[in-house]
Amino acid sequence: MWLAVSKTLQSALSKNLLIVAISLFSLVGQAQDGQFLAQIHAHSPQELASLLNKAEKWAANKNSYPEHPIAIVLHGTEANVFLKKNYKEYKELVDQAAKLDAFKIVDIKICERWMGFNNVKRNQLPPFLDTVPFGPAEETRLIKAGYQSF
Repeated sequence: MWLAVSKTLQSALSKNLLIVAISLFSLVGQAQDGQFLAQIHAHSPQELASLLNKAEKWAANKNSYPEHPIAIVLHGTEANVFLKKNYKEYKELVDQAAKLDAFKIVDIKICERWMGFNNVKRNQLPPFLDTVPFGPAEETRLIKAGYQSF
C-alpha cells in the first residue's frame, strides 16, 4: 500500500513540477517579448553608453528583431550627447543610438522642458530622436501602460 501511495504522490508531484516549469518558461518568454523602459539615473554619457551596449547585446541574443523597442526618455545632462555641437566628441555613441533606433531596438525621446531650460532647438538634435513634453510624465505613462524596467 505504501508503494502505491508513493507512486501516486510521485506522479502528482512530477505533473505539478512540469506545470510550474511550463509556467515559468511562459513568463520568461513574455518578459523577453514585453515592452521595456530603460531609465537613466546618473544622467551621464557613460551611463547612456552602458545602456545602449546592454540593449545591443539584448537584441543580439534574440532570434528576430524585437517587436517593441526599448523606450529611453532623456531629461538630464545626458541629452547633451545628441546636440549637433557635441557630435564630434560623442560620434560613436550617437551613431550607435541611430543604428539601434533604425533597427527598432531603442526608441529615444528627449524632454521638451529640458530642451527649453537649456535653450536647445529641435534642429540641434538628430532627426531619429523624438521629443515629449515632459520626460518624467512620459516615463510614468509608459510604466502605467505596462512597460517593465530594462
